Formats: sequence, structure tokens, C-alpha cells
Amino acid sequence: TDNSKLIKDCYNILTKNGIIYLSFVEGDYEKSGYQIGSSGDRTYFYYHNLDSINNKLEVNNFKTIKLIYKHYKRKDGTIEIHTVLMAKKQ
Repeated sequence: TDNSKLIKDCYNILTKNGIIYLSFVEGDYEKSGYQIGSSGDRTYFYYHNLDSINNKLEVNNFKTIKLIYKHYKRKDGTIEIHTVLMAKKQ
């Protein structure tokens, strides 16, 4: 997948102990699709699975050093939780 390539490429580019920062919304990848923002712009939005991302980081010799959950209130009143993950190249 694209995120596998991204993580591998980051490993190859970062220096020893370099940090990768990822931010995403957890959810079913199959539910990814176009969303319309508050400005009316349409963007393709991908959902990701934290366990899957962690596995890909581990395979590529990264160690998670920080995990944050950020709550965002959407215009419709629903809460969307963004996952922020930082990992260090080993």
C-alpha cells in the first residue's frame, strides 16, 4: 500500500534516530472516499488502522515514541478523533 512505501522511504531518507510524524483518522479503509470541507472543497479522505500502521513501522525498524489522540468537533457537531503518532528510526 501507499503507506508501506511512505514508511520505507522515510526510513531510507532519515538519519539515525530521525523522527517520523504521522497523523490520520482511524477507521475502515473501505470507507475512505470524498468528503466536502467547510469551504465546500472536495478532498479524498483515507482512513487507516493503527495496528496496521504500527506493524509497518516495526517492520521498517521504527519505534513509536509518542501517541496522541486529538478530538476535533466537526461542523455537524460530531467528534472526529485524529491519531498523531511519532516514531524514531532505530
